[in-house]
Amino acid sequence: MMRASGTRIELAAPEQCMGCGACYASCGFGAISMVPDAKGFYRPDVNAERCRDCGACAFACPAVGAATQKTEPLATLAAWDKDADDRAKATSGGAFMLVADAVLARGGWVCGAVMGQDMVVRHVVTRDREVVDDMRGSKYVQSDVSEAIAECLAHLQGGEEVLFTGVSCQVDAMRRVAGSRYADSLLLVDVLCHGAPSPRFWRAYLDYREWEEGDEIIGARFRKKEPSWTVFSLELTFKTEHRLRAWCTVEDLYLRAFLGDYITQEVCHECPYVGTGRVSDITLADFWGYVSETRRNRNTEEGISLVLANTPKGKSVVELLTGLHTIKKSLSEAVKGNGPLRSAFPANPKEEEFWSAFDVGGIEAVKGYLVPVRFSWKHRLSLFFNDHAYLLPVALRELLIDMRANE
Repeated sequence: MMRASGTRIELAAPEQCMGCGACYASCGFGAISMVPDAKGFYRPDVNAERCRDCGACAFACPAVGAATQKTEPLATLAAWDKDADDRAKATSGGAFMLVADAVLARGGWVCGAVMGQDMVVRHVVTRDREVVDDMRGSKYVQSDVSEAIAECLAHLQGGEEVLFTGVSCQVDAMRRVAGSRYADSLLLVDVLCHGAPSPRFWRAYLDYREWEEGDEIIGARFRKKEPSWTVFSLELTFKTEHRLRAWCTVEDLYLRAFLGDYITQEVCHECPYVGTGRVSDITLADFWGYVSETRRNRNTEEGISLVLANTPKGKSVVELLTGLHTIKKSLSEAVKGNGPLRSAFPANPKEEEFWSAFDVGGIEAVKGYLVPVRFSWKHRLSLFFNDHAYLLPVALRELLIDMRANE
């Protein structure tokens, strides 16, 4: 823990801080602001003159407050939106929008991450369906969430329903700030996370692409399903005639830095939210490792959502989504394909070396770390088996799945 200068309050040390904004949202005296650190991650800064040492920030903080209660999933589902067009717009199967639409239909508020016109990712709170539509898709940048948590709390205090979505630490922050008093009005949905990437590196990447293309970037889509859902691309929109340009995950500089674990904040490498114990009502993710057990339900590379219903509330919400096609799956299959359900992603051994080079020479100086990758034959064979397993007799299919699980 770290004591804020001039106060008696205890805050998370820099290497423990998740940038979740719980401290900011819980402070009733305006004593805390969220400011970027050297790598661009959001960190609390305490104004000692305004601080009253009430301890609300430490109580709300996931890193120094009481341990978070977790629940094991009540149901594990593979799912996708029955509407093909809506499914195509989503990162995976489109489950999020169906949950959001259900809340909007009841007059509730939806909170999620959007990419601003300044290309900064922020959480916003809205009842506007078009704004909620902008929450679709992955945002592989740490989001500024603190203002949104405080706004959600105000709506809950006013007796209104709120759907809050984010990565697990942000969801935990919202739950802690709201407390048990508003639990009935708060629906929490967390997204499985590879780690929070650096906003500073994201801005440097955008600057590099703008220099390279000679045009301003006005939009980004991190998970365009081309060439496929499994092997996706980062698509940028340029200002001139809204020109589009995409780079595949196996070669794009930003995606290689992110998936190569060079630009993730330190605490993510020891994430306390990994595993099957969840802090939300519903967990959403891509269903990596999905095994096609019937031709009708086979993976067609259009995107498949993993939906974990973790609480009775979450389970009842999912069961009422008539527009969602669902398939019951085993939790073990989900765990096999989704790393965050097993363990945190370790830092790249060359992470410090990478940042030292970047601090001196920017993107050009770290290109050598971000070389294109190619999937191994074993990985390709595993994907082929997953997608075509329905062609095998059930007994043989289950035997092969068991053999792979025991590797």
